[in-house]
Amino acid sequence: MMKSDALAIITSPKPWVVVTPLALPGETIRARVYRHARLYSYADLLEVTQPNTDWRDMSLVQCKYFGKCAGCQYQMLSYEKQLELKRDVVLRAYQYFSELPETSVPPILPTIASPLQYGYRTKITPHFEAPPKKFQKEARGKSKEITPKPDWLNIGFNQIGTRHVMDIEECPIATPVLNKTLGPLREGIISNITKYRKGVSLLLRDSLAEGSPASTAAPPNAIPSDQVADGASEVHVCVTDHKATVRERVGDKLFEYTAGSFFQNNNSVLVPLTSYVRDAIFERPSGRIPDEVRPTHLVDAYCGSGLFAITLAPHFTRVAGIELSTESIRCATRNAELNGLEDRCTFLAGDAANIFATVQDFPRERTVLIIDPPRKGTDERFIEQLLTFGCETVVYVSCNVHTQARDVGQILRKSEEWEGRKYVLESLRGFDLFPQTAHVESVAVLRLI
Repeated sequence: MMKSDALAIITSPKPWVVVTPLALPGETIRARVYRHARLYSYADLLEVTQPNTDWRDMSLVQCKYFGKCAGCQYQMLSYEKQLELKRDVVLRAYQYFSELPETSVPPILPTIASPLQYGYRTKITPHFEAPPKKFQKEARGKSKEITPKPDWLNIGFNQIGTRHVMDIEECPIATPVLNKTLGPLREGIISNITKYRKGVSLLLRDSLAEGSPASTAAPPNAIPSDQVADGASEVHVCVTDHKATVRERVGDKLFEYTAGSFFQNNNSVLVPLTSYVRDAIFERPSGRIPDEVRPTHLVDAYCGSGLFAITLAPHFTRVAGIELSTESIRCATRNAELNGLEDRCTFLAGDAANIFATVQDFPRERTVLIIDPPRKGTDERFIEQLLTFGCETVVYVSCNVHTQARDVGQILRKSEEWEGRKYVLESLRGFDLFPQTAHVESVAVLRLI
C-alpha cells in the first residue's frame, strides 16, 4: 500500500480494515472493494459522504485527473497541511523503524518547503501499452496515419491501484517545457501508432539549451526564462532521448548528465537542500564549528553525477565520490571540470562500501561522509565499514525515510558498543521534493561525541 492510503474501518457485520486512497482522517466514505488480503482489503474511493472540512478543500485541486491518476495524493490539501503531514511521516518512521529509544531521536524539525508547488517536476515518464493484436494484424505492412485517436490508445500515467494507463494530455506538476513538448509528442505517437508493436515508456526531461543564456536563438519547444524555476536568463528545452545530455544549473554550479540516469527531479528545491546540508556540516546547535576543527575533507558515497560533491566542494580541501554507475562517474568527473573543481574532486566507479579503502589518508576528525542511497538504503557491510572508518560527521540524505530510520538506528546501536566516542543523531528534518504527493525526502545529521 502507499504511505498516503487511508485505513478505513467497516463496522458491520464485523470490524474490518479497508485500504482506500485519498481519504482523510475523520471522513466517512463510500468505497468499492476490489481485492482481499489476509488481514485487510483494498478498495477504490467512490465518494466522500462526510468530508473533513478542516483539511479537504477541493477548490485547491489543479488537475482534472486528480483522484484517478496515481501521480498525486495531496492536491486537496493546503500546502501547510502537506508539509505538516510529511513531518509526521518522518516522525512515525523513526518511531516504528529505527528501534531507537525516544531519547535518542531529536525533535523532528519542520519540513522544508519547495519554492514551487506546481510546474516543478523536471522529469516525467508517460507511457502507453502495446496496440491490440487485432489492430497489429490489420496494420501489418501499412504505414497509414491514424486519426482520430483510437479509443484503446491511452498515453499517460497509471490509474490509482491498477496498471491501467490513463490518457493524460498534460501534468500540472511538470515544468512548462515538458507540457509544451508532451502535446506534439502525443500527436506523433497517435498518427504513427501502426509502427508500434509493443508498449513504450517515454522520457521527457527539462534541460538548459546548449549555448544558453537566452540571448541565443531559442530551439523549438523552448520556454523563456520568466517561466522557469531558477529565473535565470537561460533557455529551457525538453530532452526525449535517453542517451542525450541534460544540462541543469544548481545555484552557481552547472551539471551535465545522461537523460536516462538519476538526478533529482525538482530543481527549485536543490539550492535549499544543498545549502541546508552545507550549514548542517559546518554548524552545530551550539554554534559555528571553530576553524581549528572545521571539516576539510568530504566523502560522497552514492555520489551519482556529483550533486552534493560539487555543490559543497568549494568548502573542502579534498572531495572523493563513488558510484556503481560508470556513466554517472563519467558525468561527475565532467561536472567537476565544468565548474573548475577537478583539482579537489576525485570520482571512482565501484561499490559505495569500498570507498573507505580509497580515502584512508583522510583525517577522520575533519572528514564528513554524505550518504544518498537508493530507496533500499544501505546494507550491513556498508555500515560496518562506515563505523570502522569513523569520520566525525555523517549526513544521511534519503528518498525513503523508513529505510533511513532503519539504517540510522543500526549505526547508533552499533556505535554504542564502542568504548570511546559514539554517534548521536543531532538533527532530523524532511524536504518536500515532490509537492502534491505523499513523498518526503529526509536529511539526518549524525556526529561523534
